[in-house]
Amino acid sequence: MKKLAATTLFISMLLIALPGCAGPGPSPEQQARQADQQREADRQQADFRKSLPPVSNPGQGW
Repeated sequence: MKKLAATTLFISMLLIALPGCAGPGPSPEQQARQADQQREADRQQADFRKSLPPVSNPGQGW
């Protein structure tokens, strides 16, 4: 009985996991676009941080 339950659980896990693994990944163009967007977001965040006033006691709470 335990063997049947374990086999059923294993098969159900495979049926859930395999379709997610079988899907095609993003195209190279989409990967390049996402990388460009990430670089632009990082640049904007760095610019924003530079515009903030200095903190007198960093890490001291409010």
